[in-house]
Amino acid sequence: MAEYVQQNIEDMLPELEQLERVGLFTKDETRQILKKRQGYEYRLRRQTKCKEDFLQYIQYEINCLALLHKRREKTGYSFKQLNLENVIKERINKLFRMATYRFQEDLKLWMSHIAFCESKDDVVRVGKIFTRMLQVHNKKPEIWILAAKWEFENKNAENARATLQRGLRFNPDSKKLWLEYYRMELLYTDKMQKRKKILGVEDPEMEGKKDAVLTGQVAEVVYKQAKEAFPDDAELILGFIQICELFSFTKSQLDSMYKDLKKNYPDKPLTWDARARRCMSIQTGQDSSNEDKMHSVYEKAVSQINTSKIFIIFYIYSHINNIQLNKNIQQKQNTEHLLNEENPTNSSC
Repeated sequence: MAEYVQQNIEDMLPELEQLERVGLFTKDETRQILKKRQGYEYRLRRQTKCKEDFLQYIQYEINCLALLHKRREKTGYSFKQLNLENVIKERINKLFRMATYRFQEDLKLWMSHIAFCESKDDVVRVGKIFTRMLQVHNKKPEIWILAAKWEFENKNAENARATLQRGLRFNPDSKKLWLEYYRMELLYTDKMQKRKKILGVEDPEMEGKKDAVLTGQVAEVVYKQAKEAFPDDAELILGFIQICELFSFTKSQLDSMYKDLKKNYPDKPLTWDARARRCMSIQTGQDSSNEDKMHSVYEKAVSQINTSKIFIIFYIYSHINNIQLNKNIQQKQNTEHLLNEENPTNSSC
């Protein structure tokens, strides 16, 4: 162990000697840095590994890097800037790799490494970290979503799409992955439409797939595949509706989703609630008319499906929005009565 630590310390000497020689650090400072690093190196070589030892060493090196940057700005010294800083960056990355290998289940550790690399604009390394992370945590949908989001934000929609598709192969039961896949396709369509509008020319990136992407057909395919994967899930369709409503070019898809709700889940209170609320989102220029339509849908729901849930939804929504309930409905049944009907064991209390 001592030999390994001594070798690492000797490897650090040229770096510290150069920092001292150019006047960025004093001799006492480099001696203190060397002593600190030696202490951390010994702690990392103990038989029982401690995550805190890695984190403290990493933070110390990050502080050294920040101090070096400040000294450069103060002195105006920029010679061999990358060489000197890269030595410390590489040490930090090495420590992160060692830590994530030893403590693979700690997602915060992985994300801290990614955050460090992003702060240094090291895009290539971030991609590699996500690759390693997904090999270890391939059963965690949220990690696939994070990786795809990063790819998309770094202008690589193809990689983002491929990442989400791979995520679904590992996690076929993840509704969240389907929803984020759909969102990403709509964001891509929105981006391409805006680019075409601004530039006024055909984008080479869209060659051969213009119609499918620009019209949102790719996103529509994702929705249909999700429906097939979850054939009896009305709430999933509502999730797609919420995303779809965020975009201005998805009216036909939105209409199709509401039709699916009405056709496949006619007796679901959530279906009626969604249909009623949609009345208020339709732009007619007549708020009172939309409100009347919404009110009418709720009344029809209460009369057609004998469940307390739709009445409670109606009651709560009406109360929040200060809408007057239909007196006939109030007289017909009240919330407490309906709850007691569904829970007869509580009626004797």
